[in-house]
Amino acid sequence: MMRCSKFVLGVVALVTVSVTAALAAPVPGVYRSIDLAGTLFTGRASQSWIAPANAANGNGDVYNSESWNGALGTQWAMQCGHQTAPQLVQDNRFAGTGTVQYTNAFHNGNFYFVSGPWCSSALCTGALNLTIEVVTVQYVSFIPYAAVVNINTSGVFAGGQCNLTFAIANGVGQGDTDGGPFPPPGLYPALLDLNCNPTRAFGSWGDVITITAKIDCPTAVKSSSWGQLKTQYR
Repeated sequence: MMRCSKFVLGVVALVTVSVTAALAAPVPGVYRSIDLAGTLFTGRASQSWIAPANAANGNGDVYNSESWNGALGTQWAMQCGHQTAPQLVQDNRFAGTGTVQYTNAFHNGNFYFVSGPWCSSALCTGALNLTIEVVTVQYVSFIPYAAVVNINTSGVFAGGQCNLTFAIANGVGQGDTDGGPFPPPGLYPALLDLNCNPTRAFGSWGDVITITAKIDCPTAVKSSSWGQLKTQYR
């Protein structure tokens, strides 16, 4: 993510979804990744570009993030959101040293949890709305050395029974196609096109860790008649 999303260095994602009881049975609670002594797998991610060197400045980028335990996507995924305009760039460097902040907006996409402590059915799925990604890259003499990425996203499952907040933080960029070929299939999530098909050849990839998920299922409020209330509190 040196030009916005040259590689996925880390993510802080906030995902709010509503879950359909008929299709999914999320289990309320807080779940953390294995590096936080939890049971969620850490993950791997890719972000595709429509041209080499992300020449479109983020316009048309598509993200793809999946759990990793030696295989991709066996537990969770957040994918297929795409940008419809170039990113916003704020350059705070002086003589090549300092930070550059890139703000990206991804539209739509989908999300899922496979059966586990967090989902008592076979699969909990959902559709994402708008995802805002803010990438802050630290440069020294025009060379990028570190980056922090914050992502906030929300989505809805039909039914609206439960909400999910999903946070991924502290990742490491492993490369991009400007520096070499994309890894062999199965090692990192595929580079997706705007139709969520793995047809693109340009993009970046990296590892994501430090994950916390919170599932909240609010209890519906029952209405009572005035007569029922008088009887209850008599």
